[in-house]
Amino acid sequence: MQNKLLIFLSMAMIVSSSAHACSRAFAIDLDFAESSADLEKAEIVRLTAWLDKWRAIFPRFERVVVDGIALESAQDAKALSRRRAEVATRAVRPLLEGVPIHESSHLNRPFPSFKGGNYVGIDLVPFQEDLPKCGKPIK
Repeated sequence: MQNKLLIFLSMAMIVSSSAHACSRAFAIDLDFAESSADLEKAEIVRLTAWLDKWRAIFPRFERVVVDGIALESAQDAKALSRRRAEVATRAVRPLLEGVPIHESSHLNRPFPSFKGGNYVGIDLVPFQEDLPKCGKPIK
């Protein structure tokens, strides 16, 4: 009996400790041509429309995370991933004035089924208190 109570209390603690408020980030990947750090007009249009959508829903944002990606086999791969992150950050900054931007860059191993490593991932993080309650869909 005592063991069952101990197991029950342990499980209750695990469940309650994982029942934090919802934490959400909204992501978009911007594609780049192989070996290029130039963001094409179509990708800038996609970025602008995506940001417009989220700005219409949320009044403010806590931060933006920009992660430049390049294939590890690309020429000057580290510099390429860094340039991609910088280019995407320059595109985001005037559209989200005053929002802190965390910029990073990474290398990917060749993985043909996922964008081939030629992209920038952008995560838009609203203030958590502005999010709807857990489980409720966002417009």
